[in-house]
Amino acid sequence: MPIFPEENDFLSLFECEPTLLDTTSKDLPFYYNEATYRFSNGEEDFIVKLSPSYSEVEIQVTQSISNRLLSILDLKRVKKFEITADKKERASILLTVINEDSQQSIEIDFKPYFKQIFKEQLTQ
Repeated sequence: MPIFPEENDFLSLFECEPTLLDTTSKDLPFYYNEATYRFSNGEEDFIVKLSPSYSEVEIQVTQSISNRLLSILDLKRVKKFEITADKKERASILLTVINEDSQQSIEIDFKPYFKQIFKEQLTQ
């Protein structure tokens, strides 16, 4: 079972309310829904789509001034989603994907500016 933060943790990290895919069922837990967060750090605009029960994370980053696409990260097997910094001046996460013979770590900074670091380590 994937490990994801609670809904309130995402509200604090992204500083915005999500758009939920299933709005018909008020009793549907956050974990089983799809949430889309749209926010900006002033330099870059972000769209973060989370589907915790499916272990899916999609992050799209565009340059604010030109709307130029900077990055798309579309992960289907996120084992662990960790918030590594959640402050007014700094926000970052660490995503872990575990494959049969490797482990991938993706460090992403949202504030003060976008940065993405991808590392892969063989496990066998």
